[in-house]
Amino acid sequence: MFVAYCDECEDRFLLPASHVVAVHNLASGVIAVELTCYENHRVLVMSGNDIDIQGPATV
Repeated sequence: MFVAYCDECEDRFLLPASHVVAVHNLASGVIAVELTCYENHRVLVMSGNDIDIQGPATV
């Protein structure tokens, strides 16, 4: 499960793994997970030890 914020819906969702579109290893300790919200909008969640971003990022 992923907590993600969708700018288009202006809401935060708890999304299951079935909403994952892609996973990108951007750098050592930095992972970007692309998901779709329940309205099928693209959402990007950044994760990892070296993330210096407050809250989820969106595309």
